[in-house]
Amino acid sequence: IRYEEGQLTLLGKVTPRQSNVEFAAQEYGVGDFQRAFTIGESIDASGISAEFQRGVLVLHLPKVERVQPRRIPVQVV
Repeated sequence: IRYEEGQLTLLGKVTPRQSNVEFAAQEYGVGDFQRAFTIGESIDASGISAEFQRGVLVLHLPKVERVQPRRIPVQVV
């Protein structure tokens, strides 16, 4: 997984599976694959993390804390 200039890229490889198993649907066949996603400014890039458990990849894309508007007092001189 790579994050660069607002682009999150997933690269992977699918190895051959057991030949006696039938799948209802498959996203990829055997071989390499790549997916890229544009990530908006509302995502905190430094907090992106991933975990792979029991065949499932989970990406965590935390949102940045919104900058609170602040009042700027005007001083009369």
